[in-house]
Amino acid sequence: MCFEIIDQQDRIAVILSGAFGVKEAASIRQQLFPLIHNGAVDVVFHLGAVTDIDSAAMGLLLAVKRIALDRQTNAAFLDVPAALRERLQLSGILQGSA
Repeated sequence: MCFEIIDQQDRIAVILSGAFGVKEAASIRQQLFPLIHNGAVDVVFHLGAVTDIDSAAMGLLLAVKRIALDRQTNAAFLDVPAALRERLQLSGILQGSA
């Protein structure tokens, strides 16, 4: 798994590739949460190159979504692979969107 977090002033982009698991979720959380809490910004996850996702990673995505709702900002999940879309919809992360 590779990831890059880009702070773009008004939004944060998280670009992911490979298998997204507990180790990656912990690393991303450690870097991302201070950025989110430093200002009201949108967070965009680019998931097009993600090959698998575990429950810890899904928990991170759901936590970011809830934080965004609480702060009245947006959390977006772009280019979700078809193989992962149903799992993210069932968990409430996508809520029927693609």
